[in-house]
Formats: sequence, C-alpha cells, structure tokens
Amino acid sequence: MTESRRGIVCIGASHQTASLAARERFALVGSKGRDLCTHLAEHPDVLEVAAVATCNRSELYIIAQDPETVAEAATKAFAELAEASPAELATMLVVREDDDAVEHLFRVAGGIESIVTGEAQIQGQLRDAHEAAQDAGTCGPVLDRLFRLAVEVGKRARTETTIGDGRASIGSIAAELVATRVGNLDTARMVVVGAGKMGGLAARSLAHRGVQRIDIVNRNEARAERVAASIGGGVGVGFDQLHAELVQSDAVVSSTNATHLVLRRDMIEAVMAERPDRPLVLVDLAVPRDVDADCAQIPNVHVFDLDDLERVVAETLHVRTDAVEGVERMALEGAAEFARWLRSLAATPAIRDMRDRAEALRASELERFLARMPHLTAADRQRIDQLTRGIVNRMLHEPTVRLREAAEQLS
Repeated sequence: MTESRRGIVCIGASHQTASLAARERFALVGSKGRDLCTHLAEHPDVLEVAAVATCNRSELYIIAQDPETVAEAATKAFAELAEASPAELATMLVVREDDDAVEHLFRVAGGIESIVTGEAQIQGQLRDAHEAAQDAGTCGPVLDRLFRLAVEVGKRARTETTIGDGRASIGSIAAELVATRVGNLDTARMVVVGAGKMGGLAARSLAHRGVQRIDIVNRNEARAERVAASIGGGVGVGFDQLHAELVQSDAVVSSTNATHLVLRRDMIEAVMAERPDRPLVLVDLAVPRDVDADCAQIPNVHVFDLDDLERVVAETLHVRTDAVEGVERMALEGAAEFARWLRSLAATPAIRDMRDRAEALRASELERFLARMPHLTAADRQRIDQLTRGIVNRMLHEPTVRLREAAEQLS
C-alpha cells in the first residue's frame, strides 16, 4: 500500500476545456459552491476547500491529506452536480496539484486565464470565494494564505503591467459586439437584465460607447434604480416591466445568477409579435445561460452567448505579449513565495515545543525564586514576571528565525 501525502489540489473546468453548454451543467452559482465545499469537507482526507465560480470557470481548491483520493471524490461530486458520469467529465475537468495548482490560481488572478485577457472582475470573484469558504468554515490557514497572495498577484498585475488596458472585461466585449450589430448607438435603446457586477460593467461599457438610454431590469427594483442612476440616461425597473422593456429595446444584455432561463422563447416570440420589423439583439453573459438558445430561430432575433464572445476576442483582441509575460513572471514569484511559507510551517511544531519548554523552565525557576522572597509586593512580582518573559522572548527570537529559514530551504 502506498503512503499518502499531503498536498494542494485544483480541479475544475474552464472555457479552455469545456463548452458553455457543458460548463453551465456544473456551474457553482448561488449556494451550489458552498454546498459542494461543505459536502467535500466531510471527506476524511479533505482538510480545507474553496470554490471559485466565474463565467469562465468552476474550480475547487483543496488542501488534501491524500490528493489522489480527494481528486476522485471531487470528480464524483462534480459529476453528481452535472447529473453525469465521471467518465463523461474526463475531458472537461482538469486536475492540478501542488505548484501547478498554485501557479494556475495566480495566473487566474492576473487575468491571463480569462476569456478576455486582463479582465479585472476576477479579483472580486476570488475575494468572494475566499469569504464564502471562511463563512462556511472550510477555509483554513493554508487556503487563507493562498487566496490572499493570489489577490496580491492580481493587484500587481494591474498596477505594474498593461494587462488591464483597453477592453478588459466581458462587459466591454459585449458592448463592442452590440455596437457592431445595432447601428447608431446615440439613438439606440438598450436593456441590461441583472444589476450585479457583470450587469453593471456591461451598462457602463455601453454608456462609454455613447448609448444614451440604458434601462436596468432586476428582481430587486431598488438595486436596478441605483445602477441606472450611476450611469444616467435610463431607469431601473423590476421584472414586472421586462416585457415592456424588451418591446422597446434594440439590444439586451442579460447577466443574472438565475439557475433557470430568464428569457424564454415564448417570451421573445410575444415581444417580437409587437415589433415584427425591428431586429432584437440578445447577448447572454450568464452561466448557466439566461437566454433560451432557441430564441435564435425567431425571425429578426440575434442571440450571442459567451462562446460567441470568446470567438470575438480570439478574432479581434490584440494580446499584449509583454504584459502577459510579466504576469506569468509574477505568478511564478508568488508561487515561490507561497512555497517558502508552506515549507516554513514544518518548523512550527519544533518552534512551539522549544518555546513551551522555555516557558515551563522560566515559570518553574521564577516560582522557586519568589518562594524565597516573601517580602516582595504584588507589583514587584509582576515586574519580575514581565522581565523574565522579555528575556526569554529575546533569547528565543534568533533561534526561531533560524529554524524558519532552515525549513524554507528544505526541498
């Protein structure tokens, strides 16, 4: 029997390995990511786990006592979520371990693993993943350190390179696609369905391109109103106004967290019956999709989803090679820093034992000394206690540093 080893496992799928239709089957939206983490945390070999969910990817980061066993358990959990067999997901799910997993997360944080190179929304999504794992009680010291370093790498990428210059979000690409399909943006009327981060980005990108009227539709009408007010030139309304908004719009960008179709074929057919001669562009940024793919069969309706946007990016986006190389270098540097920190943990038991022994000796000797000095006041005894603590701490500082440095140098 082979001996198990502790390690880091990243398992999941992205736009690079799975189509949109496949990705939406195991999208970790809503409570699904948290539920999956909670479920896996019950596995005896899972020490910590966090879920990263974006429109590009669904990934789990796991600190595992036995990486191979945990990877199998995570694959099975994804298969159950997707209502598929593990074999069916074999070509979609990628398993990365240890340094490879860490470097991958840092590349994701730097924006060079996204559909749109340099997109900045991933920063907030990594923070959300970190906080969700903390709230669920599945984030321990290793993942805490890992995600904090990932966010730092992402910040460096955007402040020290040009990776985020220009079109650096799915929302901006969606706005560009709309601009090429709708003609005169000054007189066009747009609707954004969803008032979350992606919807807000899409609305701001449309406004930046000169669209004068952008209405926001959201289940929470107050939130829709806030987003509309932040961009100007439109109103925020609830879903009860969706039909009326669609009838008047030239293009719709939809990005909600719904787990069901928001724009069904029968809804769009009813809308087009009131405006048969006006084309309607539907851009779907959601995973799972908001827009029924069958809407594309309706005359004068043009549907675009994330797979279509990826093709637009591939055809028209100039990848900043120097910036990408800079981010890759930062990812490697971050991974090296994390590896050093991880190795330093090996010294922690020895340091704790050394300090515990020193404290026990200090306390014993102090007790013997004070027993021979009954005339000392309580204040004097407290001062002597503080003095001896300080001496011991100063004496142990150098050995503590040396132990950590030695541990960091271990291969």
